[in-house]
Amino acid sequence: MPAESAGHSDPVPVAAADPSGESPRVSWRSVTVDGYRVRYCVAGSGPSALFLHGWGLRPNAYRRPIEAMASAGCRVYAPALPGFGGTRELDPELRTFAGYGRWVGHFLDAVGGDRVALVAGHSFGGGVATAFVHEQPGRASALLLANAIGSPTWALFPNEVRTMVQRPYWDWGRHFGADLLYSPRFLRLLPTLLEDFIPNLVQNPLGMFRTGEFIRRADLVNEVRIIARLGIPVSVAWSDRDGLVPRSAFDDLRRAAGVAGVVVEGAHAWLIADPAGFRELAISALVDSGAVTSRSAVRTPDLLTS
Repeated sequence: MPAESAGHSDPVPVAAADPSGESPRVSWRSVTVDGYRVRYCVAGSGPSALFLHGWGLRPNAYRRPIEAMASAGCRVYAPALPGFGGTRELDPELRTFAGYGRWVGHFLDAVGGDRVALVAGHSFGGGVATAFVHEQPGRASALLLANAIGSPTWALFPNEVRTMVQRPYWDWGRHFGADLLYSPRFLRLLPTLLEDFIPNLVQNPLGMFRTGEFIRRADLVNEVRIIARLGIPVSVAWSDRDGLVPRSAFDDLRRAAGVAGVVVEGAHAWLIADPAGFRELAISALVDSGAVTSRSAVRTPDLLTS
């Protein structure tokens, strides 16, 4: 069971609209978490929020979605998760989603945060976000899952349900390549993703493999269900050409959250190519959290309308 109740924390301050209408810019900082240096970026002003990146990447690849999320009316903190971006890998006994979730709590402590208005996660980061909110529900007002890892379902057949553990490695690789090739913004995505993926692969190839192994065994459906029952709003989004996280996995998570879910156009990494679309999801989640009073209170920065 979660370690604390969602009902005993002070309310998150309501964000005021930024009168300038200018797009926030990320700045890079470092902090010590569990005795080791961690790089993170921060953007925006208002109530605090967290953004957790996908497997094999760093916050660098998500600069534009992070800035877009910040322009929705919050101050976004985005750490390089353990095993990626130079952050020390977790000890073997902690290499689970629960272990990553506890680490996120330690990061939040290190940057001086108590409670955040929104925790958003993409892909692997969605699983970490789920684990964090499940373990420490009093520290988050809302959860946003974008193409999140968390369902054990790979494929549905008339007489059989195949799990992610049964999914062969070559199928993951095939869809990873197809996700890039079939993206309508391939030329924009490729340099951004490779700038993060290649350094992580060179610096810590075994760590990436070890993290990939427990991702294959992920089952966070019940955790999502518990979060929703605690009264924490959960938004679940998925893109219609995602071959890495299948539709069946999205359906499992949205049903557990008790929501219809949102299907957007694009491949697995759609939010990197379409930060304005991700911003719309962030605004809705912040309104659900109570941190933003209404959609009309959020101004659209010039960067996202160009």
